[in-house]
Amino acid sequence: MATTTPLLTCPQGHGAGVPGSRFCNTCGAQLVTASAPVQPPSALSVTAPGPSAASQAPVCKACGGGGERLDAAENICTECAWLRPLFPGYQLDRSAFLWAQDGQAMTKLQQIPALHTVVRTASDKVGRPWIESTFNGIRLGPKQLPSVWKHAVLAARILGLQTMPDVYVSGDSQWVTYTFGSDTSAFIVLGTAILNNFQNDELLFVLAREMGHCRAGHALWKSVTRFLTGDSGPHGMLANGILHSINPLKLLEGAVELPLLAWSRQSDITADRAGLLAVGDESLARRVLLAWSIKSARLLKLVNIEEWMKQEEASGDQMTRISEMTTSASMYTTRRLRLLGLAAREPDLMRYSQTVQAARKEMATAPKQVPASPAVPKAPADSLRIVCNKCQGAMRVPFAVLRGKPSLNVRCPKCQSVFTLRPKPVHPPTPPTAGQNHAG
Repeated sequence: MATTTPLLTCPQGHGAGVPGSRFCNTCGAQLVTASAPVQPPSALSVTAPGPSAASQAPVCKACGGGGERLDAAENICTECAWLRPLFPGYQLDRSAFLWAQDGQAMTKLQQIPALHTVVRTASDKVGRPWIESTFNGIRLGPKQLPSVWKHAVLAARILGLQTMPDVYVSGDSQWVTYTFGSDTSAFIVLGTAILNNFQNDELLFVLAREMGHCRAGHALWKSVTRFLTGDSGPHGMLANGILHSINPLKLLEGAVELPLLAWSRQSDITADRAGLLAVGDESLARRVLLAWSIKSARLLKLVNIEEWMKQEEASGDQMTRISEMTTSASMYTTRRLRLLGLAAREPDLMRYSQTVQAARKEMATAPKQVPASPAVPKAPADSLRIVCNKCQGAMRVPFAVLRGKPSLNVRCPKCQSVFTLRPKPVHPPTPPTAGQNHAG
């Protein structure tokens, strides 16, 4: 008896998928049956949170689950990594910043069944431990590089992550950033040169790019790329020269490697768009990408930016594209800058960014809760505090001892000096004389 294949559609509202594909060619989301509830295509929504599968998960002992017992000033539970939304009801769908060609390239990867199955199994079982062990890094936290941690938490909240990924700083990476792991457990590695050259919103842009990778589901495929290509770049088609690519074994490698590199380049555009959404400033994002490209924020000040920008005209050259396609896992800077400029003119993307900037401004101007200073104990009301003229030692004499006496000899308990206490005479006020002005 023949079985009917169920109709699949995108859960983000992009319609039916390509026949034979299990993933949306627009956003890369896994397709669901048409009978499943479909979310509206709106990327940004402010709705009251409803019951979800997360409510059935084990309740966190620290925050009570969903941050219920978390102090209002805390934005993250350090026990379960729950993140407080940017503001009540804040939700940001990844389609707000996802680059369409990223989703299409990811769909092509998903259509390589053997690659997808083997790598997912490897990543889930040994991927994160293996990759994590290759970095000599420091994990950030509230007490470890807290200023950087604060920016990382803000970036994650802006990108709509529900839990905070682990973030490491590695001196071995320098100018490189990584996002690795699996669909359910991602982590980020920052090179120390990133922290040395970027601060404030520049650093927020970098961190938001990596949080964008996490939010877009890139962690698994970033791990795949590292498994197959390592850190040294492509090993396939043109790794050892164009003539070497004629080798049939290299052609076979390229059949897997080239789709991976193609997706990796498009995923960088998604990350750039996520960073732009977070900071809302194209010129700042452009400056960071340029400094990142030449690996020196200081040198960037000496570079003629206008002359450099003229290279954008050559970025569409066919040979440039072929070189990029066969030798680089990242899109060339000039093309990325051009696409960044186009993103900055997208009304929807920038409208979402304006909402984020308004929330950030409100958070910055909100009065901070300052803990009350401890009360200063008052002096006892039944004694007089005096200071020794010789050793400056303090002592107290009960009023009951002084009362009714014209003078009293007191011995300092510290230096044993004896001195005499005499109460100050109290003179009655002089009555005003005739003709003297008296203020009533």
